[in-house]
Amino acid sequence: MSRFIALPKGVTEATFALAIAEYRALLGEDRVRTDPASLQSYMKIMIPQTEELHKPSAAILPRTVKEIQAIVAIANKYRTPLWTVSTGKNMGYGSAAPATRGQIVLDLKTMKKIVHVDEELGYCLVEPGVTYYDLQQYFKKHNMNLWVDVPAPSAMASPVGNTADRGVGYTPYGEHFLVSCGMEVVLANGDVVRTGTGGVPNSTSWQASKWGYGPYLDGIFTQSNYGIITKLGVWLLKGPPPGGYMPFLMKFPKVEMLGDIVKTFMPLRLAQIIPNACVVVNAGWEAAGYFTYDKNGKGTNRSTFYKGKGSLPPKVFQEIMDKFKIGAWNFYAALYGSPEQVALNWKYVSGAFKAKFGNQVQIITEKEAKDDPIFEYRRQLMMGGSTLQEFGLYNWRGGGGSMWFAPVAAARPSECDKQMRIATDILNKHGFDYVSEYIVGWREMHHIIDLLYDRTQPEEMHRAYQCFDELLKVFTKNGYGTYRTNIAFMEKAANTYGPEMRKIHRTLKKALDPNNILAPGKSGINLDIPL
Repeated sequence: MSRFIALPKGVTEATFALAIAEYRALLGEDRVRTDPASLQSYMKIMIPQTEELHKPSAAILPRTVKEIQAIVAIANKYRTPLWTVSTGKNMGYGSAAPATRGQIVLDLKTMKKIVHVDEELGYCLVEPGVTYYDLQQYFKKHNMNLWVDVPAPSAMASPVGNTADRGVGYTPYGEHFLVSCGMEVVLANGDVVRTGTGGVPNSTSWQASKWGYGPYLDGIFTQSNYGIITKLGVWLLKGPPPGGYMPFLMKFPKVEMLGDIVKTFMPLRLAQIIPNACVVVNAGWEAAGYFTYDKNGKGTNRSTFYKGKGSLPPKVFQEIMDKFKIGAWNFYAALYGSPEQVALNWKYVSGAFKAKFGNQVQIITEKEAKDDPIFEYRRQLMMGGSTLQEFGLYNWRGGGGSMWFAPVAAARPSECDKQMRIATDILNKHGFDYVSEYIVGWREMHHIIDLLYDRTQPEEMHRAYQCFDELLKVFTKNGYGTYRTNIAFMEKAANTYGPEMRKIHRTLKKALDPNNILAPGKSGINLDIPL
């Protein structure tokens, strides 16, 4: 019986033991872990596969770039693959577990330096272990009027990790890769590359100017396994003056109104009257945010309303909407600027929705929302605040299973309506609820669908996998690409983008990482698997 809980593919126990000995000589015993208790946290997955398929062989925790350079040298010597994570908290996409069994988790959470914050121009340079919450506390400590755009689970997520996976947020800086500027990357051969103007000795514009000279490289280090990002520049927002921030909510009673909702807000979004990455949230997602416990510890969740099998009947959905006073669709957005700008833009926004929907839309501002916890959650997100409210989604359904299916739609009423109908039909067919939000980008909608299921039931695990697989196939057939996926479907998602793209990805991998030591399988890029 092996003394290790898993081994990398093609690596014998004796060879792996030699590698671990060298890693420990470099980092010490405490920062190289192979015991089951220490590795348990890296195996907590919410996808419908067994932990056996994604067991790491070890976890190592570097603190410096020089240590990472030495680590990749050992990895090349013994062919021990490294699965890199920053905080490992992207729950709906696979958490910290590696795509394939036996990889060593290269955990960068101990690299927590906020290298620099420039209040004048509004940017920062951070290491992978820095969380959005850490940044916000830094701003507060130093009395800086700065905001950072955040994803929903912001309190524990990392700007480096989220940007590397091309995540999105909810302020006017919602597209995280778009507002990144300058990376430091350790390559598989140990070289350290600084992108943009970072290669210029003593550069004074590394986080101010994105492009540098020659081919733009930053993109190839996102959603890839071509290097290990050790520092990232992030552009920050200057907080508006008092009275210059106005969050609001529009509630709509019917599912069929989605197209008209999109038709009404997109001209305002394109004109930058609504400047932020606003969201259209369905009743299933909204209800999960109201998950509560009473004084006896009993939760108010999905099973409170329905104990039957399969998806929620429309009658029960209506009961939930009435109970929590939520809409079939709930549109959250915000206005920013001087108080005068906000007041003028609110006339445009409220006027447009009243003209289109009359008394069928309920308009709520901070005054009407009072102490509503979900309005407060969205208010915080749209100003870059830290929150963990979204984790109510997992408590709402129970059973510990969740996968985020994330197709992109052109921001047209017909496309959004079509995606909603396709997704609802497939989910209901397999016995699951349609739980979603559309995050509005520049001209596209990130359609985030949370497939919630019970991981304790093998039959339901199987159905969840089949459902996700069908979603991917049908959406691809209809011309919709997915922009992120979980570790169980990376290979299949990569195939939807065609053989030419896959050949390019493989060519880059062979050139930059010929020994396939950096996160094989990430985004479907793996030299061990022939095309």
